[in-house]
Amino acid sequence: MRRLFLQGFACLILVSGPAAWAEARLVSFTRWDAFTVSTDPKTGETLLESGGLEPGVPWNRMVASWNAVPPLAVAVEVCPASTGDGRFFSFGRWTAQPATPSDRSSIGDQREAGARMDTDTLILSQPVGGFRVRIRMGGPKESLKRLSLALSRSKAPSVESTDRAAWDRVLEVPIRSQADHPEGVTKWCSPACTAMLLSFWADRERRPEWRRDIPEVARGVFDPGWGGTGNWSFNMAYAGAVPGLNAAVARFRGLADLEQWVAAGAPVAVSVSYAQLQGRATAEPDDGHLVVVRGFTATGDVRINDPGVRRERVQKVIPRADFARAWTYSDRTVYLVWPDGFRLPDGPVFPR
Repeated sequence: MRRLFLQGFACLILVSGPAAWAEARLVSFTRWDAFTVSTDPKTGETLLESGGLEPGVPWNRMVASWNAVPPLAVAVEVCPASTGDGRFFSFGRWTAQPATPSDRSSIGDQREAGARMDTDTLILSQPVGGFRVRIRMGGPKESLKRLSLALSRSKAPSVESTDRAAWDRVLEVPIRSQADHPEGVTKWCSPACTAMLLSFWADRERRPEWRRDIPEVARGVFDPGWGGTGNWSFNMAYAGAVPGLNAAVARFRGLADLEQWVAAGAPVAVSVSYAQLQGRATAEPDDGHLVVVRGFTATGDVRINDPGVRRERVQKVIPRADFARAWTYSDRTVYLVWPDGFRLPDGPVFPR
């Protein structure tokens, strides 16, 4: 078996600090020379396939995200084993310019003993160490800019630390509200947050062509396989298809990672329990919601843009403890968007 170690192709696998810091990793690929390249004789697709990968931490949750230049079509598949045996699970097919609904769709009914695909998340009953990656591409491999794999342990404890460089800092994130759009008032939190991140960078970098309104993003991320606009992978594929921008789904280890990202000058969308965000003790069924973190108060409470309310109430301050509890609902999932040349924070959960 050919085993590929992640240092060889733009992946960060540093293990530092106490054991709790090892509960999440973001594995980033921006080069493909270590992948085997072939052609599928049945479909004519280009296949990129890795050998066994060892990220250095056990994981039982994985979310994939990718950035591809349109009109490239991409399908990302992962086998949760580093050997040649085992099934590949697909994170769906993606293209920014679908001709039919199946050209951009997650794939249902993927399960076997101990593993299943939940739309955008590969879930294992027991942690494993290694995995293999296969990418199907309807175009040249040079059109694939980035692949990111967010690895985590379910319900891992938060790392209790802070980075006060972000305290008393506020980023000017444009306000966007689902309530402006009756057709998406209860459905479009994810595209609304993606639209806010794109608009922030459009303003900061003076690139008005990066700006998108909520309905346009909603159309661009809609997943017919799931029936909604909340597919995490598809939202970041949409943002990362914008020329000059990069995007990834990641999972952070605690508020210090969030503070470090904001301190670098970038807002971040986070997936939370809406009930817990509002101060309730427990989450409610189908309670997932996305908001944008735009800064912190002088005492460390969290400043957000909540797209789920009318414009005049979008900007809120959430008590730190309430936010941390609500964020655990998604295993601390985040959307990261940044422009070419942006100086990224250093750490195992940040992109490289």
